[in-house]
Order: sequence, then structure tokens, then C-alpha cells
Amino acid sequence: MGLVEIFKSLLGEGSAKLSTQQGFIYHADSEGLNLYLDRKVYADLVEGLGNALQKIQLVVLHMLEEQGIALPLANGFHLSAEDAAGLDDEQAEILRLPRRFNMGFVSQLSGRTGNSSFKTQLLVSSDSGEVPFTRKGPLLYLTLSEAYRLTPAELMGLMAWEHHQKLQPEQRGESANLRLMAELQTAARSGMRIDLSHFERLEVVVPENIGVVATRLPDGSLILCPSLGDGSTPDQLEKRWSQLDMGADGGVLRIDNRVVLLDPQKMQAIKEVLGNKRIPADRVAEFIATPSAFLDAALVNLDLGFSIRVAGIGKLQHMEFGELDTKKQDWFSLDTRAAPVEIISKLVQSEEDLVRFSDAYAAAKQQGAESLIFDGESVDISNSERVEEQLAKAKTAFSISKTETPDGSDAADDIKERVSVLLHDANKINNELLRMASQAKAVREPNWEAYARQPFPHQREGIDWMLGLLASALQADHDDLYRLQGSLLADDMGLGKTYMSLVTVGEYLSEQKAAGRPQKPVLVVAPLSLLENWEDEVSHTFNGIPFRDIVVLQSGRDLSRFRIKGAERESSQLASLMDDEGQMADDALRYALAIGPECGAHRLDMDRRLVLTTYQSLRDYQFSLCRIDWGLVIFDEAQNIKNPNAAQTRAAKGLKADFKLLATGTPVENSLGDFWCLMDTAQPGLLGGWREFRDTWIKPILNAADDDRDEVRRDLGGKLRDAVGAFMLRRVKEDQLRGLPSKTIHSGVPQLEGSQLSHDTQLAQCMSGAQLRAYDAVLDNYRSQRATEDMRGRALGVLQNLREISLHPWLRQESHLLAGNAKEARTRMSESGKLVVLLNVLDRISKREEKVILFMVTKRLQRVVKLWLDQIFDLNISIINGDTAAVPKKSDVLTRKQLIAKFEAQAGFNVLIMSPVAAGVGLTVVGANHVVHVERHWNPAKEAQASDRVYRIGQKKEVHIHLPIALHPRHDSFDVHLDRLLRGKLMLKDAVVTPEIVGEVEMIQSMGL
Repeated sequence: MGLVEIFKSLLGEGSAKLSTQQGFIYHADSEGLNLYLDRKVYADLVEGLGNALQKIQLVVLHMLEEQGIALPLANGFHLSAEDAAGLDDEQAEILRLPRRFNMGFVSQLSGRTGNSSFKTQLLVSSDSGEVPFTRKGPLLYLTLSEAYRLTPAELMGLMAWEHHQKLQPEQRGESANLRLMAELQTAARSGMRIDLSHFERLEVVVPENIGVVATRLPDGSLILCPSLGDGSTPDQLEKRWSQLDMGADGGVLRIDNRVVLLDPQKMQAIKEVLGNKRIPADRVAEFIATPSAFLDAALVNLDLGFSIRVAGIGKLQHMEFGELDTKKQDWFSLDTRAAPVEIISKLVQSEEDLVRFSDAYAAAKQQGAESLIFDGESVDISNSERVEEQLAKAKTAFSISKTETPDGSDAADDIKERVSVLLHDANKINNELLRMASQAKAVREPNWEAYARQPFPHQREGIDWMLGLLASALQADHDDLYRLQGSLLADDMGLGKTYMSLVTVGEYLSEQKAAGRPQKPVLVVAPLSLLENWEDEVSHTFNGIPFRDIVVLQSGRDLSRFRIKGAERESSQLASLMDDEGQMADDALRYALAIGPECGAHRLDMDRRLVLTTYQSLRDYQFSLCRIDWGLVIFDEAQNIKNPNAAQTRAAKGLKADFKLLATGTPVENSLGDFWCLMDTAQPGLLGGWREFRDTWIKPILNAADDDRDEVRRDLGGKLRDAVGAFMLRRVKEDQLRGLPSKTIHSGVPQLEGSQLSHDTQLAQCMSGAQLRAYDAVLDNYRSQRATEDMRGRALGVLQNLREISLHPWLRQESHLLAGNAKEARTRMSESGKLVVLLNVLDRISKREEKVILFMVTKRLQRVVKLWLDQIFDLNISIINGDTAAVPKKSDVLTRKQLIAKFEAQAGFNVLIMSPVAAGVGLTVVGANHVVHVERHWNPAKEAQASDRVYRIGQKKEVHIHLPIALHPRHDSFDVHLDRLLRGKLMLKDAVVTPEIVGEVEMIQSMGL
């Protein structure tokens, strides 16, 4: 059914024919598409006076604007050619754009690719023969009036061809010609219908990332070679680097019958490796321990590890950076026989081990290695089939419930015994540190007159805790084994961690001044979206700002002020500064940032300076930033450094400071490994090494029987909380904010006695009609096939289908969901039991003149719900998801913060649609006091983060969290199963262990799929 017919059926027999209504006019140019109306018509439309077609088009364009795709004009919008080509068919139909191009292309080639005379001509292959065409932006024209909309693949191919056509003969060398053919083949593989029969013998490779292969020379040094992931050996590549123009943005390599296409970023990565080609023997250990000091992790994928060989031996062995013991392991004994694949079952003892091994194996195969080092063991991976068999067995084993520990003892008793042994045998240094932390006290009471607002009681307590640890850290020598180095502020979201941190910084500077000690600079590392919040919070915290100034070390702000002109990045200088002996003078390196007294007033490391930067900038400029002697370093949303192998985590650990404060409301986002990494950054060694921690705290949970696992996790969480002692402060809002209104979680599923959730029968509705038929059809089809086929690979797809149908039976057919008025919108929503519940909830909230946030993950659902509710309640609802800008852009697209301000500014009832992922950090929406989780997130921690956007300091109304449920009349539905599993993941609110994510396998098993 076409768009006109859809709208006719929706608007009814007596409504004006949509085919006669004037919609937005489109005009294509070389840059893209402009969609516009007459200025007066557009002004009337903005006021709600346009026709039905224009209103629906405006909804779509506003959604594209919020995603940063459509740029607003005075009387319309502009879409780039790439964005217009990427529109889905429903959006394009609504905007009345031309239909997709439905023909193919033929290529006419002349000359050899090695000569400048090489030419290619593209024509459209149609029923009438091969015809020429013209392109304007995303549109292809055969005549002045016959236009088609290109796909992204077609647009990419045509743009590459047009670029080649414009080259001068002297620019059409073999590299440029091969690049064109590679780009056309890539476009063909992406869906462009084009005849390239002349080049079928060539295989085009587009690397996903650039890794590293190293060759060990007889003197012990390493020679690095970029890894392209195409199976090329270092020897093959060494002969072909000359094909590349190192001054060009991109490049093409021809290796036998393969053509490797390199975009500008991959070219930069190759130049990065080749520019740091030799690692002297005496620096090999440093290279393996900290590869990001030699290579830029933003360009080269260091998370892949690296493959290595000894000169003269062809076999490659894969290794991970920073994983090996330099005293016990002979890193490069490649002539040692690798263990057979059966050893995998011994090395892989947990699901986490399985993920690590699988990632290492994938990287090793990509680099052509025949063995890999895993946890100190060399494993033969030359037979891919046998490796895959071992991995499949391990995966199956972890899906089977473990009913008892290996010795048959009770799991909980075993854990208690192991924990007690650990605590009893703890290192003397750690015991002394725990004692010092527990007794640490602030030197003096803060001068509260210096602050613009007084703290809540819990904030005063938190500030005293931080100042006590800081005072102890300042009293010790930097080389003192018993020195306190940092702490973890793990308070619940919304308790004011930023305010407490700034007061601590203010008191630090004041105390340093009073004691005659240097007032060192302070560094705050935070997600990009929070830098603006930190700047605002400074002005709201102090009566008189104690800082010399505030520097935002970010591109577009202050970064250019401190970049040394002409200086290369530190890591790219290393190879060029080495002499023949592999030596470099200590002062030979030129830092990329202006640091030290020689830079005078232009130096970054000025006393009393507050430097705000992002985790990405910390990674990119870690060599310079690690040179500075910081007073305090604060890591906001510190879960960003939860991965010990990430370059930004290694940079965070390398910073030098009097004290490091890590602040996060979710110290465990996915696994206990997150918590270990955070604590190891704050106070290195407190919880031992990673393997010791894993064996003591993680494996017992994984090995526990299903019935015991929750008890084990709670017991272990309490023990682990005791093990970190006063190094962590963890409070929750319910216990601290006595004046905060109540929060009630309403669920449509009956709750067990003692549950924190309230059962509300109005939040449950049985599926019926088309929804019930669609749901049953998916189950019946799956079960009938399972009787005769192996359906293990199909279960996840079935699960996703059930999830979508539980939301709406026609969710995959967006054109069926369009509505022309409020009545039609209510009809469409009534086809889903869950959305009937949602509508009833919104009707009640509307009568109370209150505001509500709707959380949903699926973007298509976000779009149609916005369309329906706009019509039903006469609103203009904003959507905040992963496409919404976090910081201002030149296009003036509204940021998340601005959309929230607009939402809260409207008096009375209003609705905001958000993704629970996009709402994870930095957003406060106390103007709303209702939350509805229309589509629930698999991770309860993410769901809790989303809900707490409204339950923060400043909330004046009672908060209500609604969990609507779609029921099945005969058995437990998808929603009921998911609710049960999510509730089972909720642990003690004050324990270290926070909710675990619900695994897909778990969900499949719970539903009997």
C-alpha cells in the first residue's frame, strides 16, 4: 500500500485527499536535499495550522533534527546527501521523496590500471539500453523529471567514480586507479548493482582496524609492522609499503590478487606504526607493559594484542599487551611446542575466561598467528575447526547449572572459608593502609562561608571522609609504602558527588596555602557531556572561585592554547629520536602540550588551575598529562576506566597526583571486574592482582549452584565491602535524603512478600486479537520446528520477535502504525495490551497536571509513540536517544540538556521519550515525577540509572515508577519472565555487588525455548 492510500484510510472517507495536499518541497543540489515551504505556510505550520500531510512530515523532520540529521533552515530543513540516502523507506515516503533507484550500472573501462590513460565510464542499464545519467546530491536523474533516490552504497560508488573523473591525467597513477576499483567493489558488496566483470579476479579488503605484528631480531629488539587483518605477512607487506603515498589521506595496496583499501584513519594508523618501527631491546618490556606510550591507541587497536615471530622463523604467535610476567616467562620462545587445543578446557574456567579467549583467538586469526599465549600458556590454534569445537564445549558447559562445588561442599561455606583465609593472610601493607584509612581525619572544619550553598548532612559527612583521607595522603612521602593514594566515592546517583568533590578541592587549596605548600593544579576527567556541568557547578559552589582559571582541555575550547606548534605527538617522536644504539637523551622528547617553567605563562601546569578534560583527551595526551604533578585528580563517572586493558585506563593509572578520587554511582556496572579495576586505580594493590581477585571473588559466584548463587553473591558482596574498608564510601538516597519525597515502584506483576515493588493490577493487560495471534504464531512455529530441527541458533531471533510483539504486533510495519488524528492514534495504541496500559497511565498523569518520562529502547517505537501522543495530547514530544547531541553543535541542534530544559519549562502535563542508555549519566529531570519503562532494559543497573533521573536533589513531588506488563491468557508472557529475572538480579542496596545483566541464554531457558 502506497503512502497516499495509507493516509486516505487513516483520515477517513470525508477528509481531503492527501494526493491533493501540498507537502514540503524538495530540491536537490550538490550538497544534499533542501525540504522547504513558503515562509508564511511554514510559520503557520509551526503554530499548528498546516494540513495533515505537512504536520506528519514536520514530526519526521523534527525527529531527524533531534538526531543531528536534519539541519533547520528559515523555512524548512537541509539533509546532507549521505543522510538523505540513509533514510529508511517509511521516512522517505512520508517526505514524498523519489523512490529508490531500481536499475543497475554497467562500467566501460579503457586503459590499464597502471597507466594514467586509465578511464572508466558508468552508465545506467535500463530496459531501453545503456543510458547516461546525472547526480544531484542523493538523487539520480535520467531525465529532468525522472528521478530516483540512491542507496548509501550507490551514493558511495558514484561519488568515488566522480572524484576519479575529476583527476588530472598525472594524478591517475596505479594507486588512484586501483582505489577507484576497490571502492566500486566495496560499493557492490554493500548492495550497489554494478557490472565489474573485468575486475572479478581481484579481492577487495577493507580493514576494520590496524593492529601490530612484531619480529624479534637477534639483538632482542623488535621491528613493528602494521597488521591489516587480511592474512598478509610482514615480509609481503614490507615490499609494498612503497605503493603508498604517505602524504595522501587514503591509499591502496595491491598484494597478489588482493586490493587493500585504506581510509584516512587507517592510513594514519599505518604511518603511526611505521613511524615507531623499531623498539630497542632495553625498551621491549616497557613496550609490552605500556604500548600506548609508543603507539597512539586512538589509531592502532592495541586491545587486539600483537602477534610476534623470531627473525628466520615464519610462525606467528599471538600475545596480549601487559599480561606476561617478565621474570618467569620467556616471551619469544617461539620454537617451544605449543600445547594442543585440549588445554583450552583447563585454561577457560569461567564465562569471562571464555570471552577473553574468544577475543584473543579472533585477533590471532586476523593476524595470521598459529599459536597464542593465554594466561601464560602457549596454545596451538592452527586447526580452526578443533579450536571452535573446544570453545563450543566450554560454552555449553557454562550454560549447565552447577549444583555443587568440586569437593561437594556447600558453596556458601566454601566462600566464607576462602574469604576468611584471604583476610587472615592479607598483606601487611594493606592491613596498615586499611587501619590508616579508618582512622583518617580532616585537619580542620571547612570554612563554609566560602561556599555559596551549605551541604546536606550526608554531604558534610562525605566531605569529612574525603578530607580525612586527603590529609593522610599529604602527610606521607610519595615513595612511602603506607601512603594513601586515593579513594572511591560510590554514592548513589543524585547525592551531589560533584559538589562534594569541589568542596574538597577548595579545602585542599586553602590548606596548602595556609601550610605554605604549593597549590598544585587540579585535573577533572569526565565524559564530554558533563564538562559543561562541571563549569556550571563551579560557579554555583563557591562565593569566590578559588582557581586561577578554568581550562577546558578539549578540541574547540582551550586545547589549541596549550598545543605546542610544530611538535608531533609524543609517541610518534620516539622512533625518530632513537640513535643506532637504541638510546635517546632524557630531554630529547618534545611534548605535545606546553608544560614546565620553560613555557612561562603559557604552560598548562599553573598552580591553582582547574583543568577539565575528557577520557579521550586523557588517552590522547597521556604522555604530557602524566608529566604534571597534580594536586588532585578526579575521575567523574569513573566506570569509564573499568576496563584494565583500555588505553584510557592505563593513562589514568599513570597520572601522578597527591590524591586520586574516583566518583561513580555504579561501581559495578557489569561484573565485579569493574570494581577491581576502579579500586586498583584508586589504591593500587589493595585487592591484590587481577588473577588473585578473580579466583577469590568472581569464580565462587560462577561456580555456585543456581539456588545458592544469590546468597553467595550477597555474602561475597558484604565481605568485599569490608575488604575495601574506608577506601570506599557508598550511600543510597533513601537512607540519606530524609527530605526527599517518597519513591514507589509499581509493577503489573504480583510481588513476593517483602518486595520493594508495589503490585498494581491496572498496569497489566492481556494480549488479545492480532497481538495474541502473532505472539502464539511465533511460539507455535518455533516449537513445531524444534521437534525435528536443531533450533539453538534460532532461539535468540524468536526471543526478539516475542519482545517486539509484546510492544506492538505491527512494530515492524511502521506505515501501518501512522495515524491522522487523536482517535486513530488511540485505535492504533489499543492494538497492544501494553500500550493500552501506557495510555491509561498517561490519562491519569495528565489529569494531575504532572510530567512523565517514557523509557524505551527501540527507535521505531520511540517514533510512533511520539506521533500518537502528540496527536492525543496535543504535544510536541522530544526524543532523547543515542543520536541526540550531548554538547552544542554548529548546526544549533538542541542538546540533551536543552531538550530537558524545554520539557520542564512547559507548564502542567508533558511527556519526554528517552532511551535508558542515553539517560545513563549526567542528566537530571526533576521537573518530572513519573517514569514509565515501556520497554525494559536487560541490565537492572541501567534501568535504575534511568529511573533516578527524576529522583534526585531538587525533586519536590512523590516519584512513581511504572512497569506496565503485557500478559498472556494461558501462560507466562515474555514480560512476566523478564520481570522475574530482573527482580532476581536485585541485590542488597548497600553492597558492592550491584544488579547483574539478564543474559539472553537465561531468558531463553526461563521461557523454555
